[in-house]
Amino acid sequence: MDLFIASNRQLPIRYFVNEAIWIRRGGCSKHPQLTLPFFVEVEIKNSFNLQIITEYIYEFQRQYKQTEIQILIKDTSILDTIQEMLINNMLSNHSITIQQL
Repeated sequence: MDLFIASNRQLPIRYFVNEAIWIRRGGCSKHPQLTLPFFVEVEIKNSFNLQIITEYIYEFQRQYKQTEIQILIKDTSILDTIQEMLINNMLSNHSITIQQL
C-alpha cells in the first residue's frame, strides 16, 4: 500500500480505474501507527493524479460536521504533495494528521 487513511468515521471505498488509484477497505490487521478505528488502504499507480486523494478527503469531510483523519504515507514525494494540498485548504472542525509510514 502507498498510503493509509484512517478516521473516526467509516470511510467509503472508491476505484478510479482510469486514474490508477484504488481506495479499498483495510486488511484484517491494523497498522500499529493507526490510532483511529476506521481505515482504508490506497494504492497509487500514477502519482500525477494525487488531487483525487484530496478530493476524496474533502468529499468525506463535507458529509460530517466534525472528523478526525490520520494519513500515513510511504513515499516522501507523495507525502510532501498531499501535505501541501491539504494544509493549504483545511476545513474548520476537521483535524488531519499526516505522517510518514
